[in-house]
Order: sequence, then structure tokens, then C-alpha cells
Amino acid sequence: MSNNQSTAAKVGAPIDVVWLKKDVRLHDHGPLLSITLSNRQCIILYLYEPDQLSEKTVHGSHIAFINEGLVDLDLRLSSGNHEPAATTASDTQGRNIYEHKFQCITVCHAGAAFTLRSIHKQRPINQILCHMESSHLKSFARDKAVRRWCRHEKIPIREVNQTGVTRCLSDRDDFATNFNKFLGQPIHATPTKLQLEGLRSRLVNIDRDGIELHGICYSPMKPSDMQEIPIENRCDRKQRQYGGEAKALDYFRSFLTSRGANYSAGISSPNSSWTTGSRLSPYLTWGHISLRYVIVATKRKQEELRTAKKDGPSTPSPWLRSLASFQSRMHWRSHFIQKLESQPSLEKQDQCLAFSHLRRQPGDFNEKYFDAWCEGRTGFPFVDACMRSLIHTGWLNFRMRAMLVSFATYNLWLDWKKLASHLGRLFLDYEPGIHYPQLQMQAGTTGINAMRVYNVTKQGKDQDPNGVFIKKYVPELASVPDEYIHEPHTMPVSVQKKCGVVIGDGKGGEKKNKGIFQTQQSTSVLPPEDCVYYPSPIVDEKITAKSAKDRLSAVRKQDSTKREAEQVYLKHGSRRTNGDRDGIKPKALSSNSKRIKVDGGQQSLLKSLNQSQNGGSSKGNQTELCAEQARDSSDVSAKTISASVDSKSSLIESLFSKQKNANNHSEQSKWSCKACTFLNDKPLGLVCAMCGSVR
Repeated sequence: MSNNQSTAAKVGAPIDVVWLKKDVRLHDHGPLLSITLSNRQCIILYLYEPDQLSEKTVHGSHIAFINEGLVDLDLRLSSGNHEPAATTASDTQGRNIYEHKFQCITVCHAGAAFTLRSIHKQRPINQILCHMESSHLKSFARDKAVRRWCRHEKIPIREVNQTGVTRCLSDRDDFATNFNKFLGQPIHATPTKLQLEGLRSRLVNIDRDGIELHGICYSPMKPSDMQEIPIENRCDRKQRQYGGEAKALDYFRSFLTSRGANYSAGISSPNSSWTTGSRLSPYLTWGHISLRYVIVATKRKQEELRTAKKDGPSTPSPWLRSLASFQSRMHWRSHFIQKLESQPSLEKQDQCLAFSHLRRQPGDFNEKYFDAWCEGRTGFPFVDACMRSLIHTGWLNFRMRAMLVSFATYNLWLDWKKLASHLGRLFLDYEPGIHYPQLQMQAGTTGINAMRVYNVTKQGKDQDPNGVFIKKYVPELASVPDEYIHEPHTMPVSVQKKCGVVIGDGKGGEKKNKGIFQTQQSTSVLPPEDCVYYPSPIVDEKITAKSAKDRLSAVRKQDSTKREAEQVYLKHGSRRTNGDRDGIKPKALSSNSKRIKVDGGQQSLLKSLNQSQNGGSSKGNQTELCAEQARDSSDVSAKTISASVDSKSSLIESLFSKQKNANNHSEQSKWSCKACTFLNDKPLGLVCAMCGSVR
């Protein structure tokens, strides 16, 4: 027995600790349910961790959202409002959360291992209960430190799965099976009012029991008081969504009863997606609603609709298609988080190392372009409106997020690593497991996905034809006629005078210099007090897009790149489970075939090859040590990959080249992706705009 244990044993009976992280809710919460069914004293602990707050992606809006969730949960625990419908969002949204005094949750501004060690010295910890987290590298380092301390003190730590992601996944082919098993498990019951009363009677009172904890917070901590966050990032976003379980459930109910009917039709436009989208992403990110609860409840709604369709009159309805598309995104979410869980180094390095030199040569990074992109003043109205929308609200639909990254990485030739922190702070729903793989996918550095170069002017005309969205978030252009709203730099001087807007140098039309538009502004058209300014496009869209595509294509065509891409696919590639699509390899891996299908024997051999390259790891080995070793070893060098690739590449390519089948393009105006069910609006599109799967 350690000195800490012998000291603690003299103080009182052992206690359980529920460590809240990104799971601040009451429904489908295994750790909270566990302590309500126990007779042991306990602490419900939440920590403002200095090392996590110092992460560059943290923003004051994230902290404010978290605080709203903490207050909502504390009110529910202290009042006994256990049913999801028992508390409405207005109960917390109308009050000043910083005046709230925590009754049931113990909150500290301190590190995790430090606080748990302090508690254990004063009251012995019987076990720690929490949810498994797949996040950024600082979060991973924190979790390792806590597990290491727990092993030293012989304290069990139970990490409950809440995303369907598998620790130490030995074979990507097993992801779908494991995810379905996760969904098939019963949802954890919400504690009853009587159980909550019993829980409150067993909560450790820090002050009454004389437990001294560093950084104790009796009320939510304001972002402005967090010195770990740079002062310019401590502010809030006035138009963001409000946090908390009650608000999350309100959004979900309205989605399933009314808003969700037009999900598929409206999700691509920044105008319609505000209402037709589920808007659950920040609540899923911060754990204010359970992913499993959402998927199971949606499935129940789908079954009701199918029954009604079978029994009732055949009336066309968009509901089933919309909910199928929504369900695919819920699965897609965990699919991407699994990538970061399996390879945490994706936060710092390219998924396919053959692209590592791109955008990182001397002179590649243009700080003026980066600043213009960050502030929404690129001279491309739709791009600027999307960026400013994010700055105001913290949310934007997926297609427009992808367009912003595509424009930055292709047209402005900016490194995706430079974009990561800025976008992470902007996204209220910042989820590292989605963030970093998606940045790389849009930047074209995964090796297994098609290049996605958005024509931002065309996107604006397609998704915001009348400039409603542009005029809302770029008010300088509010008076610009609709015919010029997407390309205001083409306005003649006479039109600029009439609407009181000076574009670029104020001379009207396009003025180019080696493919780059001039951006200097003057008062040659109108006196300063009578006009507003808007920049000309900072780059030539067509020239820069072609240049970027040529550079990436040159790398993609190299044999060494294809060999590395094979390994990326084996580790991260999406596996099909719908009939004859099973085992299909994306076109991005080969320029010689459109689709490649692998039979059962070939798949078995590929599995054995993949396992041998991973050190012969076997299925089912899910110990904490395995999880840590798997994630630690993910930072492999280019030399290591090349060595393993060379030894297997010829065999792999011979296997995949045995069977080929060509695409049959639909002549319909829209087509549904068989992999993710997303409704694509490009009739001749070769890949799904959502998941990148070949059509």
C-alpha cells in the first residue's frame, strides 16, 4: 500500500468520482446512472483544466456554451427534474448563469491528475467513472497521465463509450461491426426523481467535510477570467446557439416533428440549412445530447413513417429520404472520429506523407491572404459572407465549410495546418476527430479522396442566387444590384456611384496583374463620407485553381504516392457493407481503374498483410496499455511507411487490379450516394460531395 493510500484510509470511507468531460447531461449517461444505483458516497467533478484551456482552438464561446450545460445539469440534479421534457431551455436561458451557485457538481480550475490526487489524499477514491474521449493531443496526454496515476494507486477507472469509436482498433474492417454493437446496446436509463434524491444525500460536501481543493469554483468561471486563453479569444459570439441538455432536446424534438422533413433539400444552402438542419452538432460535440439517443430515436421515427406509409394513402413525403440522409451523417461522424483515434498524429501531419512538402515551401504562405480569409475580406462575396457568418454565430453548414477550406488551400495556397486553429475557434461544434481529417480531405492530402476544388463564385450563384445571405453578412454590398452581387468587381463606375460602393481601386471592371487582382482602395469615385468600400478579388479564381490542381496532380501521379495511398486506405478507408459494393477501393488510389472490387479471399489476405504491418495485433485487445501504445506509435515517419509499402506494394496492386468495373452515370438530375445516402445535385458528378465515395 502506498503512502497516499495509507493516509487516505484513515480519513473516511472510499468514494466514487464521476469525472465529467464532454458529457454534461443526464440521459444515456452510464457513469451517473451507476452512482445513482450505488450506496457509496460520491463526487460529481468537472474541471476547467489549464492545460486544455491553453489549446489554441479554445474560444470564449466554447466556455460559455459549456457553462450553460453545467448550469442546466446542476439545476436538473438539484431539483430532481429527471425527465428530458421536464425542463425547458427557457428555464436557464433567461437567467444569468454566472450568478448560479453549484449545488451538486464540484467544479475546480485545476488539472485532472492534480485534483484527483488531492481528493484521494483526503478521501480514498474507490473508482473513477467517466466517458471515453477521442480528442486532440493535449487531451490524449491528459488521459494518459490520469490512467498512469490510477495504475500507480491501483484505482479502477471505467471509461464508457459514447461515440461508437473503438480504442486500439486492430482492423478498419471491424469498425462498422463494433459501431453497430454499440448502437445495439440499451440506452442508459435516466435516473428517476427518487434515485436523484438518494444521490443528493450521498454527495460529498466539499466545505462541510473539510476537503480542500485548489481552484474551487462555486459559480461558473467566466472566459474573461481564464488567463490560459489569449485575451483576444475570450469573447463570446452573441448569435450562437445556447448550450445545455434542455436546449439540445428541444432542438431534437423540433427536428423530428417538423424541421427535419426538408433536411435533404435544404442542407446545402446557407439560407435554408439554419432551419432544415438538425443544429445538434454543438450539443453532440460537448455531450449535451447522446449520439446513441439521437440515432435510436431517429430510427424509431423512421419505423413509424414506414408503417404509416404502408398502412395509409400513398402521399409523397420527403421525410424518409431526409432522415436516411441524417442518419448517414450520424454514422459518418463516428467514422471520422475513429480516424483520429487510430492515428492522433493527423492533428500534426498529413495523412499521406507524400503531400507533406506542398504549401510549405519558402514563400508559399501569404500572410495578407491569410488575414483577408480570416476576416472575410477576400473580395469574393460568398466566401466573405460565410466567414463572417461563422464569426457572428459559430455555425455554418457543411458544404460552405468545405468551400472555405477549399478556397484557402487551393486558391490561396495556404497550409491546412495554418487554418486549423482559426477554424477550431470559430466552430462552436469544434470536434477534433472531424476537424483534422476533414481539413486534410478538403486540402487533398489524404491520398484516398478526390480533389475538391470549389468554384466559389458558382457556389454563391447556386446556393444564394439573389444574394440574400451575402447582403446579410456583407452589409457593404446591401445596395449592390443582384446582377453584380456575386462579382461586384465587374460593376461599372456608374453603377458603383449609384449604389454608393467603391470596389477595389474604384475604377470599375477587372484590373489584373499576373493573375492577381489589385486591392488598393481610393476615393476617386465618391467622397469618403458618401461611400463604403469592398475589396476586389485578391486572386484570380480560375488561374489559382488550375495551378493548385496541377501541383497536386503531379504528386498524385507518382508511383510512391500511390503506394503510400494504398496503406492509408487499409488503415482509414471507408468500408462498404451494402451488397456488391463491399471491399471497393476508391478511384483516388489508382488512375487506371474507376472501381476495384476485392473478393473474400483477397480481403482476408489484405487483412493479414495489414495486421503484420501493425505488429501482428490481434482483435479484442482493448486494454488501456494497448490504447496508449497504439496512439503513441501513430507518429510514424515517412521512411517507416515507405519501407513497409515497398515490401507489400506489388502484391497489393496485383490483388486490386484483378477485378474492375466501370461507373454507370445516372442521367437523373439528382443522385443519392449509396455509401452515405447524401442527395447530390450534380447529375454528372463522379464522387459524392459529402463522403467522397466514387459514384
